Amino acid sequence: MAIAFINSTAMSFGTAASTWSIPTHSSRAGGAAFVVGIGPASSAVTVSTITDNAGNVYLKAIARATPKPAAGAELWYVTNISSASTRISVTLSANSSGSMAVGQWSGVSTGNALDQTGSSAITENSTTHGASQITPSAANSLVVGFFRTNQSTMSPTRLGASDTSWCSTLQAVRTVGVYQIQGAASTASGQWT
Repeated sequence: MAIAFINSTAMSFGTAASTWSIPTHSSRAGGAAFVVGIGPASSAVTVSTITDNAGNVYLKAIARATPKPAAGAELWYVTNISSASTRISVTLSANSSGSMAVGQWSGVSTGNALDQTGSSAITENSTTHGASQITPSAANSLVVGFFRTNQSTMSPTRLGASDTSWCSTLQAVRTVGVYQIQGAASTASGQWT
C-alpha cells in the first residue's frame, strides 16, 4: 500500500503545565500511523510519555539534544492505530508551555516503521533552517521533519523543494512540520526559510 497523508491537528499551550492533551482529527483511519511533534518552551523539559485513550503505545523517534537547545523538539510515533483514538496526552518532565502536533498517514509499515533519524539545531540569525540529511533504506518511505523556534514573528515563507507542510503553529513557541513521501529512496532533509 502506498503511503498517503490523511490529516493533522496542532495546538499551542500558553499556560505552563506538565501534561498536555490534544484531540486527534475527527477523521481517523484504523491501522494508520500517528506522528506526534512536541515543542516545549522550556529548554529544561523533555517528554516522559505519550498515551492516548485507546491504549496505543507511542515510541520516541527523536529526543531533544543534550545539552538541550532553547528551541528543541521531540518526535514520537505509533503505527497501526485504533480508530477509537480520539485524544493524545503528553506527560512532560516538568511544567512548560509550548506546542504540539499530530499527523496521520496511511500505508506506513507496522513492522519496521523507523528506518533513519537525524537531528540538528537551528542556527541563531540564520535565514534557512533544516534537519540533518537522512537516506531511507527502502522505497515507499515517509520522511517527517518537525522544527521548533522561539520566535512567533518568524514565518516559514518557503518549504524545501520536496517538502509538504503537515502542521504549523503561530504562537510564541513556533512549530513547523514537513514531510516527504518517497517512491524511490533518496537523501532527504526537512527544510524551511
